[in-house]
Amino acid sequence: MTTIRIDPEILKKAQELGINISKTCENALKLYIQALENANKQILSNQASFTKREGTETVVCRKMVGSRGFEPRIASAPGWYPRPN
Repeated sequence: MTTIRIDPEILKKAQELGINISKTCENALKLYIQALENANKQILSNQASFTKREGTETVVCRKMVGSRGFEPRIASAPGWYPRPN
């Protein structure tokens, strides 16, 4: 069992709508993890095209996604999950 914090208003609305909180959170995490892993794969596979020579230094594009435990600074990042109206 895992405990998470959810905004009370969001939780109340979800419960009113009969949403299975546990399954919804699990599915959202799966989608988010998949999106982050795909972004990392794409960045790494295209890394050669982002490498260029400037004088004697090599400039390389770094991974945009951190290691496990990475959490975005904002929870309202567009495109990851539906935002409430």
